[in-house]
Amino acid sequence: MNPALAAVAIAILAGAVGAVSVRDPRIAVLTLAIVLVTTPFLADPIIPATGLVARVLGAVLATYLLWIPVRDGAFTTGGSRLGWPADAMVAAAAAVVGYASHGLGAPTTGPALASAVGFGLAALAVAPILTGRDVVRVGIGLGLLLQGALLVRVGLGGSPSVMDELITAGATGVLGGAIGVLAVTARSDGSAGFALADELPPRRRRATDLRPDPRPSSHPEERS
Repeated sequence: MNPALAAVAIAILAGAVGAVSVRDPRIAVLTLAIVLVTTPFLADPIIPATGLVARVLGAVLATYLLWIPVRDGAFTTGGSRLGWPADAMVAAAAAVVGYASHGLGAPTTGPALASAVGFGLAALAVAPILTGRDVVRVGIGLGLLLQGALLVRVGLGGSPSVMDELITAGATGVLGGAIGVLAVTARSDGSAGFALADELPPRRRRATDLRPDPRPSSHPEERS
């Protein structure tokens, strides 16, 4: 096992655990930035310099666009209900599965660590995407899922080309910009912070407008 790749893999998983665990959106964005910046280095052989620079610039752009709505720390994000130890165990278990099932018997040209980390990121992305109630948390989950899918592709197909890296950098920047815009919109929409939607007040039952007829009934059986 390459020690350098192992160190990069640990850094990526540690950043992902921090991104999904904390409630402070500033720390969540910064730990997500660790994942975005270090993911391109988990390849053997290393990707060309042009693609590497593009990926790093795309990660920096996405981080900056996400940082704009959270930099004042006025609101919190969902965070993990189980805590970071549980999230770390989930990531470790998924990484073991990804490492053991690398290629599923088919010939591969990429490192097994890329598949392992990709599985770990995908596992950590499930809870924020499915149970997240605010824009920042869901956006972090989508960012982790994107990076996880890219790492699985690296593990199976080897180092991507420069064109692939340029497209990936653009997708990362666009995703960060979209989440940043939605977060700003959510903040300006009310007092619920980054919540996807304000809770609606309970619906009141309106009294009927019909009034009983004061006139006596003309039917004999009703008078009796």
